[in-house]
Amino acid sequence: MKVRALASRPPVTARPDISIREAAAVMARRRIGLLVLVEGDGIYGVVSERDIVRAVAGGVDMGRPVALIATRDVVTVDADAPVAEAARLMYSRGIRHLVVTEGGRLYGVLSVRDLIGEAVQLERAVEGGEAVEMNMPAD
Repeated sequence: MKVRALASRPPVTARPDISIREAAAVMARRRIGLLVLVEGDGIYGVVSERDIVRAVAGGVDMGRPVALIATRDVVTVDADAPVAEAARLMYSRGIRHLVVTEGGRLYGVLSVRDLIGEAVQLERAVEGGEAVEMNMPAD
């Protein structure tokens, strides 16, 4: 199975100049754990729930630009890569989300939750159970 089959599309994006507070609000409203920051046609960075928590714990002014706490070294995976490759990458890097690209351009986001949902479906199929639609809230 390819990553594209599980990636959340379209990815939720924002500009790097929005405030940390605004970024947190978008993430809460959209029920996501990773916000992709874009500038022009390119990926500027990402901000995760963990980044927001660290900022709060560190006393960072929530009115400051989210770029201040963003991860600029974005870990990506190609949409046509095998899902197993994406899972290994997440595990080896200790991350819960991957930015998915296609031809070097932003395609979507893959989360651990996406992988777990697929694993549950596969387990049910192997056990002879009927696969059911997963309606898990996004992180």
